[in-house]
Amino acid sequence: MKTKLLSQRLAGLIGAVVVFLLGYGILLFPASRLNKTLVRASYDWSFDLPFLKGQALENSEVVLIYLDEASHKALGQPFNAPWDRSLHARLVNRLKTEGARAIIFDIVFSDPGPNPSADQTLAASLRDNGRVILAADDSQSEHAAGLIDSNTLTLPLPLFRNAAASWGTAQLRPEDDFIVRQHFHGKPGDDAVSMTWAAATLLKLPVAKSADDRFDERWIRYYGGPQTIPHVSYSQALEPDGTKPQFFKDKIVIVGARPITGYSGERRDEFRSSFSTWSDKFIFMPAVEVHATSMLNLVREDWLTRLSPAGELGVLLTAAVLFGFGLSFFRPMPGLLIAVCGVATTVVVAGVKFHVDRVWFPWAIVAAVQIPAGFVWCLVSKSIEWYVQKRRMEEERRHADAKIREQAALLDKAQDAIIAYDLDWHVTYWNRSATRIYGWEAEEMLGVNPLTTVFTKQAQKLNDTWRHVLQSGEWNGELRQPTKAGAEIILESRWTLVRDDAGQAKSVLVINTDITEKKTLEAQFLRTQRMESIGTLAGGIAHDLNNVLSPIMMGVELLQMRTQDAASLKMLKTIDASAKRGADMVKQVLSFARGHVGERVILHVGHLVKEMEKLVRETFPKNVTFKSAIAPDLLPISGDATQMHQILLNLCVNARDAMPVGGEISVQCDNCCLTEDDAKRLTGVKPGNHVLLQVSDTGTGMTPEVMARIFEPFFTTKEIGKGTGLGLSTVMSIIKSHGGSLDLASTIGVGTTFKVYLPAADKPTGPAQVSIPKEALRGKGETILLVDDEMAIREMTKTILLNHGYEVLTAADGAEAITLCAQNPGKIKCVLMDMMMPVMDGATTIKQLNSKDPNLRFVAISGLMKGDKFEEEIGLKDVSFLVKPFNAEKLLMILRRVLSGQTDAIRNLKMADAISTGTRQLKIAMPA
Repeated sequence: MKTKLLSQRLAGLIGAVVVFLLGYGILLFPASRLNKTLVRASYDWSFDLPFLKGQALENSEVVLIYLDEASHKALGQPFNAPWDRSLHARLVNRLKTEGARAIIFDIVFSDPGPNPSADQTLAASLRDNGRVILAADDSQSEHAAGLIDSNTLTLPLPLFRNAAASWGTAQLRPEDDFIVRQHFHGKPGDDAVSMTWAAATLLKLPVAKSADDRFDERWIRYYGGPQTIPHVSYSQALEPDGTKPQFFKDKIVIVGARPITGYSGERRDEFRSSFSTWSDKFIFMPAVEVHATSMLNLVREDWLTRLSPAGELGVLLTAAVLFGFGLSFFRPMPGLLIAVCGVATTVVVAGVKFHVDRVWFPWAIVAAVQIPAGFVWCLVSKSIEWYVQKRRMEEERRHADAKIREQAALLDKAQDAIIAYDLDWHVTYWNRSATRIYGWEAEEMLGVNPLTTVFTKQAQKLNDTWRHVLQSGEWNGELRQPTKAGAEIILESRWTLVRDDAGQAKSVLVINTDITEKKTLEAQFLRTQRMESIGTLAGGIAHDLNNVLSPIMMGVELLQMRTQDAASLKMLKTIDASAKRGADMVKQVLSFARGHVGERVILHVGHLVKEMEKLVRETFPKNVTFKSAIAPDLLPISGDATQMHQILLNLCVNARDAMPVGGEISVQCDNCCLTEDDAKRLTGVKPGNHVLLQVSDTGTGMTPEVMARIFEPFFTTKEIGKGTGLGLSTVMSIIKSHGGSLDLASTIGVGTTFKVYLPAADKPTGPAQVSIPKEALRGKGETILLVDDEMAIREMTKTILLNHGYEVLTAADGAEAITLCAQNPGKIKCVLMDMMMPVMDGATTIKQLNSKDPNLRFVAISGLMKGDKFEEEIGLKDVSFLVKPFNAEKLLMILRRVLSGQTDAIRNLKMADAISTGTRQLKIAMPA
């Protein structure tokens, strides 16, 4: 222990020296890039510390007047020439009237203006005010080597200089990153002072007691980002009501330009802000605002100072002791926590020192260099220590191995896997059943630590089990472990601690029973129950979903009839398409939940392929490419468009998942004619014309064993949570329901091809479209009773019927409908009846109304698909049925059919996709 302590102290001493030299080396070379970066960051980031609150500037002693773009335009002044100086005279006079404490012009009046009388007016105003400081320009010229060659001092015109109270240079000293960090009030040996120092002298501020005080080290304390100091536009300052009352009262007013971007190739007279920002708008700060900040520092005497060199050296030494020496005594994880806390503490101390004492120091060297270096040294020293200890423990382990061989022959005949471990997790026994269950031979496992070889992902669980066995002597439970083939098996495991004659722990005996098949059957049963529950729930909400979609579809049609604006019509078309797509989805839900068959229409598979190509290109990874080939004379099919879309989607998603590193999905559509032999080979199809849909990928392919089970429900090769095993079984079910067949070919390492054969539909022989005159759909004043518990559907349906020549009575339930019929005997010609309502449902209501008036006609409406259930409940054969959601055309069509008795003309009418374009069209002539 004493030797270990000495080695830790030596490691700590080395760490302290290394950490100190790193920090001191950076501080020792101020011209180095690393020094500049960290020192400047310490100054700049101190302003961004989140727990600091900047000093409020609502009552700032300094305010700004900007010569900005708005003032240029408002006052009609040129952008690249001196302003009319009579305006400056007006400003000086107004500021005197407002009680300004002093005025500083960050404008060099070095040349006569274009209007001599305006110059005289300005000079008179300056003289009358008596508290105006003018700016002089102290420009520097450089020669080729980049050194200062000469200084040129450009003074204000004598006319103005003699009239003003004082003048000073407008020079600032930005660093090479364009940030002004230090005050500059003049150069030693030069009588010229800055205009802010001239103002401080004029106002007899305490800071300006002596001219030599201007050379003291002062760092600018910024109060916020650009435009933090109260400011006003020049044009507003001229107007009596352009500012708040007493805005300039007892204030030092600084007048200067805010550079105008867009009229110059680069920014002029502005610098970067020390405050961090995500917006380019507030990166730069006008020079006049830097002068104002400097002036405010002098007024408030709250400028910043930098810690003395001795103090900074002390900080570096303290950090070296704490984090170079101290961290050497901790392990990596606690050391990391201490290092993080050290960085946080450094930031907090720097912030408090900055905020309270207005002193800053290069704390970023400590936080970004010294503390990380101390933690790295902690890792290195502990790694060396760990390596030495590991070698010693391995040497001891070689002499502690024990083998369990008793009753080996009997254990080999057991059906369970029997495994023995020594106390260091090495396998000492592996019976034949273990080989049968896991796949590894005994020669492969004896002496091996499975936690580091075969059971790496289960190491945490096994370690927890191991600790429990060592404490209590046994453990029973379930485990999931991999086999040599890569499959995962579920085991019923029993662990027992084996002790020697002295009662000391000797080994651990594990007996594992494979219950994978049992658990798989249980999981499949639970999945089946869950899917049945989901189906019941889906069927239950389908009615409500259709009630939501119906008023949307009818409302869109009403708005389309009343709107002529192209943009609005385009938006309504999009809403209508989305609502119809939602209706198709609800039909698909009902088909899944209750076995309903969706609407079969004549459609082109090529259109679906183009939609799928767009979806794949927008949503699949960029390393998956999509290629399609569609025969120009592709035959149409008769099918459910939503289910066809589901076939394509499932096959493309499976193709994507089979290409984890990318590849190509190829979709081809062509015509083919199946012979008798083809029909026997494919099964489930008849000879004749078919459409062949072929989906191929360049993925990993499938083994014959996987191909044999690929269409079984719940079978999947995907990871847990990434597949249900229902995708391809659903595809097969849809294809069979359409009278088609599916063929599969796959090669390991090459890819997989699915061939879907769908019977081709006979091409239409008659005209593609037969027009329905709009007048044929109009009513003739008949009274319709509309019964629906959904207010939105009632209102929309009523509006449509009223717009098309019908009289409408509405009821919210069956009982109210019976009352209305009794109050209007013989007047009501047809009843539109929702089948699912509270109080009294539609079937009961129709029965009662029919018993009172056998001549009354009915149209049953439901959010569920038409089935035998409603017909059996109603007991009437001549009740027409309308499925929600429906549009105005369907409603008016079926209503005219019921009222006119024209059953043969449109009884089998369906809202089908037109063969030519795939858009919904319904134009069939019908007598009025």
